[in-house]
Amino acid sequence: MFNTVTLVGRLARDAEVDRLTGEHRTPRLRFTLAVDRDYEVDGESPTDFWPVEVLGESGSGLAPHLDKGRLVLVHGAAHVDARQDAGGARRLLPFIEVRAIRFLDRQPG
Repeated sequence: MFNTVTLVGRLARDAEVDRLTGEHRTPRLRFTLAVDRDYEVDGESPTDFWPVEVLGESGSGLAPHLDKGRLVLVHGAAHVDARQDAGGARRLLPFIEVRAIRFLDRQPG
């Protein structure tokens, strides 16, 4: 099997760091990447908003550099979590687990 994803887009909001629950409390960096599609509808490119995660200590060091509007390339794997909502319906939540990030612009300031 082969699962690889490469996306280029802008952060839709500032990145946030939290910790996974459990014994080891692994750090998790999370942000949303806005990615334009490669076609237009009524003169505009539709935009997809991808949840992105970086697991481990490396994500903590990246957080100060990942502000809203920053242009980045992310390379990783696509995953889908299946959960039940409050009404008992099954919800599929896609996200990208990042293996590498490349900054494509200069950090403001």
